[in-house]
Amino acid sequence: MSDPVLLRHLKGHKSKVTGISFNQEGNRFATSSSDNTAIVWNINEQVRCMRFEAHTDVVNDICWSPANGQIVATASKDRTVKIWTPALMGNCDEFRAHTSNVRSVDFDSRGRKLITASDDKSIKLWRVSRKHFISSFTGHTNWVRCARFSPDDKLIASCGDDRTLKLFDPNSGQCVHSFVDQKGAGNKVAWHPDGSLVAIALDNARVKIFDIRIRKLIQYYRIFEGAVNTLDFHTSGHYMITGSDDAAVKVIDLLEGRHIYTLTGHTGPVTAVKFSKDGQLFATASEDRHIMLWKVNFASETSENSLYSSECSDLQPQDAPKQLAPPFSKKLTYDESRGTDDDDEGSRFNENKENHPDTSILVDARKTDNFHLTDAIEVCE
Repeated sequence: MSDPVLLRHLKGHKSKVTGISFNQEGNRFATSSSDNTAIVWNINEQVRCMRFEAHTDVVNDICWSPANGQIVATASKDRTVKIWTPALMGNCDEFRAHTSNVRSVDFDSRGRKLITASDDKSIKLWRVSRKHFISSFTGHTNWVRCARFSPDDKLIASCGDDRTLKLFDPNSGQCVHSFVDQKGAGNKVAWHPDGSLVAIALDNARVKIFDIRIRKLIQYYRIFEGAVNTLDFHTSGHYMITGSDDAAVKVIDLLEGRHIYTLTGHTGPVTAVKFSKDGQLFATASEDRHIMLWKVNFASETSENSLYSSECSDLQPQDAPKQLAPPFSKKLTYDESRGTDDDDEGSRFNENKENHPDTSILVDARKTDNFHLTDAIEVCE
């Protein structure tokens, strides 16, 4: 296993970066920003990139279609979703149905449908080809900050300021389950590649991973100094990358149940992280307006273990096979009706923190040859 390596240090947005998405081929990625624009970056060329300006307010999220790489979707505070053709003479179509700030946008696995989440407390499903509104999902009682399709498109996971993580059936429109967290609201959700797990980044400096089959919390991380704004699973399913208000990017080894890398270099809260589709690269972005493109390296060696075999996981699932149960320093079960116990007096977290000190490797981007503002890409207007 080798340490992550910074490949590019990019700057082109005039305000904080809010979202990142790679194309299917992995040779380009797109970013959204609160400067009302989106930028498409070419990884293999030094100065070729394009800025798209059509929104009239903050662009909150961006998603590249997985189907053919011909379209990019953006969601904005101007209450619209726009579909772009990422070319110099590209077209732009508009979807409009929300009555408030649109926080997120996501394509299904075939690129035929997309879902949007909004401050109007709803999630909406669209057909891309005809710009046709299909249905609306209700149940959240406050702003919905993120909604994502499962890898098989059979479920939609969403989170918001009502402190719930909800699972919706896109066919029936019904909420099939809600995970309630009494102490933290969700900023982002992400699906494990096998579709059995969903993770949530919380504003109370935590990350939680739920198994949707047994509907239990199976891993829990309290390793951050600020709100966790964003997260993403590696394509192998063995690693997770996170970004938080403490300006650090942390890489978590899900099999061992601990974070293995802390990446520094951003000077503001980390607002977006994303792995490329082939798992060879990842990008990080921040309120400092900078984007960093990294080579993964740490995924070169994999394990055959399951997430349940972790030695450092903070929670033992009640229904996990006994032979895989990790040797926790203090066994704890999860009672869905009353939330988690992580903040109780004398909590097990403090005990586990002593037993499992931070052994992550610090990688400082500023100490590499690639960290120079002179390398920043000039944007083609």
